[in-house]
Amino acid sequence: MISRHPDLRARAADAARQTSPAWRTACSHVPREIADALGLSTARMIPPGTVASESRGEALSGAGACSWCKSGLGSGEADRPWIGAATCDQMRRALELAGRNAGRGALIIHAPKTRSPEAEDYFVTEVRWLADEMEKEAGGRLDREKLRRAIADRNAIRGCLRLLRQGLTGADFSSLIYLEARLPAGEMKAFLASFHPLPHRAAGVPALLAGSPLTPADWPWLDELEEMELPIVADATCMGDRAIDFTVEAPADEDPLASLARGYFRRPPCPFVRPNDEFYAYAADLARRRGARAVVWRSLRGCDIHALEPPRAERRLGLPLLALDTTCGDASSPRVRARVEAFLESLR
Repeated sequence: MISRHPDLRARAADAARQTSPAWRTACSHVPREIADALGLSTARMIPPGTVASESRGEALSGAGACSWCKSGLGSGEADRPWIGAATCDQMRRALELAGRNAGRGALIIHAPKTRSPEAEDYFVTEVRWLADEMEKEAGGRLDREKLRRAIADRNAIRGCLRLLRQGLTGADFSSLIYLEARLPAGEMKAFLASFHPLPHRAAGVPALLAGSPLTPADWPWLDELEEMELPIVADATCMGDRAIDFTVEAPADEDPLASLARGYFRRPPCPFVRPNDEFYAYAADLARRRGARAVVWRSLRGCDIHALEPPRAERRLGLPLLALDTTCGDASSPRVRARVEAFLESLR
């Protein structure tokens, strides 16, 4: 029997129902520290990941959009303005549709697909533009010292989550990442100050999870994997270890806004970056450090960024790989369970 943390799941469920923040950030490339420093209320838009939300979103996007974008548009949060990064054409279109639905345009920055000094400098200009636009929304100027404090707060939260990671099940860790994405920094720090992980030791074949980001609807599936003795000990999705595995260095002699942009650019990259060698180097090192002996690569239907990667991922990571193609709400289906059971048999 695995150790689930009931207080954590309950707090995450409360955060899922939270509707007060005026703005939604729709990508991990968006530095929430800017909003923190300006006093703007934001939370990251994370789709519910349910069949119902995907069906509602499809009425806005059409059937061809990926499950993540459709579930986001059908989440009930598309009536608020979104701030996002154009990491793919589908995400850009979802941001535009959400902005239209809210009666105002979304704030969209471009996340460069290349890793070069020139791309980093370009991303700094994108973040400066975003800060200017958010200043207009806040009706005031961005105070550099407040920004430094906001950077320090988020660094502290990420550092605490990294320390907690190995004492948590895959689902509990995902719940904590969800909380960090939804709560203001002050509330998250207060929660972490009183949070104590339950003793836990994973049995079976430890695995690295990669591919499409996770939603709250996926937490029961992560529990099922643990019960089937395929525990997720490392999570290379953008709602896993990659969300917290970086620190923004903000030297006193450097503009903190530029430091913030460079810190977000240099974080462990998404697989959409080309070439994506740096992603695989990070994922391979993460798997090695956590003792992963297999890879679960799960792609949401319609996402070509992740769906085309499994053959390359298996070669680069050098571990047995299970490639799953699912829609929202499908991860816990008998079809997927049968695939997992067959994969585990092949490892024994």
